[in-house]
Amino acid sequence: MSRSSRKQTIIIIVAVLGLALLVAVLAYFNAGDLNRKKTLEEGAQFVLRYADQEYRVSRGEVMELGTTEFSTIMRTSSTAPTEVTFEGIELKKLFQAYEIRVEADSMIDVKALDGYVSVLDGEEVLEPESVYLTIAMNGEPLQTKSEGGSGPFYLVLPKATFAQRWVKFVEEIFVQ
Repeated sequence: MSRSSRKQTIIIIVAVLGLALLVAVLAYFNAGDLNRKKTLEEGAQFVLRYADQEYRVSRGEVMELGTTEFSTIMRTSSTAPTEVTFEGIELKKLFQAYEIRVEADSMIDVKALDGYVSVLDGEEVLEPESVYLTIAMNGEPLQTKSEGGSGPFYLVLPKATFAQRWVKFVEEIFVQ
């Protein structure tokens, strides 16, 4: 093997090892605290954060706030538009219950257990019948991800043209 071939081989090996290390580091940071995620999912809870306050909100606490049913069309890139019925509460009602002040210029980050994040602005959250935190679909409680479901909490924006801003497996809602 020539000197230049050995040099190219060493460069390729170093590049591959560097990429493998980068993938490992990114996977570690993306996974977050796996025990926390598991506890939240199994306990049917999510974290609600505002300023220096942090609450763990359970499915039962959401139900105590008085859920409502609504229907909307679910449009995804992989399925035909389908009418579905959800049960849940308007997100602004949750904020009112926890005395979280939301203004039109507020930013609300909704994070899923799988790392997906959707960002809402205060204006759309304050609009009537615009953003819901749901706990049931088509009369059935939302199942956890490990059970093949999309819950235990699912953020739904019925007025959105497509469902890509909806958030399955809600883990955390952070109001800024």
